[in-house]
Amino acid sequence: MLDKITSKLKAYKGNPPVNELKKAAVLIAIVDCDNPELIYTLRSNKVGSHGGEVSFPGGMYEKDDSTLKVTALRESEEETGLNREQVQIIGSTDTVVSRYNVSVTPYVGIVPADISLNNDSEEIEACFRVPISFLLEDKRYRNDNINKNGESFFMPAYKFESFIIWGLTAMMTVDFLNITLDAGIDLRTKGN
Repeated sequence: MLDKITSKLKAYKGNPPVNELKKAAVLIAIVDCDNPELIYTLRSNKVGSHGGEVSFPGGMYEKDDSTLKVTALRESEEETGLNREQVQIIGSTDTVVSRYNVSVTPYVGIVPADISLNNDSEEIEACFRVPISFLLEDKRYRNDNINKNGESFFMPAYKFESFIIWGLTAMMTVDFLNITLDAGIDLRTKGN
């Protein structure tokens, strides 16, 4: 699975960041284990934006960041303790625009199975892992009907244990699965 993901991303040229918007980057970290997993975080209710929501680790671009890739790695390390030296970045998927008009670029990286994460950040309440095989089943907890630019689509929400992956994070997850694993998740339908 990791070979296919790596091969697809190396050949993929995603949508670039939107220059006129504020920029952010997230890390879609794949745990290199028998049943590869993605790392998600549950944001603390103490933070100003996206409190209590599931997200990929990441955050806003800062002037000291040389690239958005550096932003994704820096923010991931700050939030989860994920040592950036242990992340092998293999590419990025499409940049998406959040409901707050922030251009968010997801970087995909592989991390070792024994990676250590923490929940010590004031921004994060929990770190958790979701098997990619679970996400590929496209078993939706609910569908959020979205109308954008005259088009209507169904944004999936996935429930894993007590966590609900929805909104922009679900969109980036589906994009990742479709680009790297040919998942064929169709947002014009309500899924499984």
